[in-house]
Amino acid sequence: MALRIPFRVQLTKAQPCVAAGALLARRALSTTRCRAVGAVLIYDEIQCGLGRTGTFWAHAHLPKEAHPDILTTAKALGNGFPIGATLVNAHVADKIKVGDHGTTFGGNPLASRLSHHIVSRLADPALQKSVIAKGDLFRKRFDAWQARWPALITEVRGKGLILGLQLSQDPTPIVKAARERGLLVITAGTNTLRFVPPLTISESEIQQGLDVLEEAIVATVA
Repeated sequence: MALRIPFRVQLTKAQPCVAAGALLARRALSTTRCRAVGAVLIYDEIQCGLGRTGTFWAHAHLPKEAHPDILTTAKALGNGFPIGATLVNAHVADKIKVGDHGTTFGGNPLASRLSHHIVSRLADPALQKSVIAKGDLFRKRFDAWQARWPALITEVRGKGLILGLQLSQDPTPIVKAARERGLLVITAGTNTLRFVPPLTISESEIQQGLDVLEEAIVATVA
């Protein structure tokens, strides 16, 4: 089905992977279609970017025609230090005049130097490869759980180390049971368990955490 954009739309904003809602992989939008209606394509990669999906940017999983005109990033960009950034391509940059875009505290030297170092670390191909491998560990276990509890686990979502387990029921009892066993798990939306561990998590830590979560599921499944 063709993507329809109202003629009044001037920009289209999306996340390549919706992190806070339900960890849904976005259908690819096309900059060609956006150009046809005079819109620009903006991706929010604040949470799903910077190596989280196993590529530096999450939109790298999409075809080139679905790459954004504008991209926003933050969070991991400073590794705990407050910083955010907006990236634009030549199509947008050529139309920005002096005074169109600015910020009072932009270009902080300390924040910029820190993020420069952090980006160099996150861009390491070995790190990104490890994110994919660790994500596969999660998925292998999740797939086994889905086969074991098909009525409970309806879908496995996400890429790399931004994953979700969609459930057929409220995940609160499982979250509570996991917490009682020393494991903190968060949710996305109303029916999804969300997994966004540190990119440096070890394989043994993954297995240990999943063992505890499995105990919590067993304890709550009727």
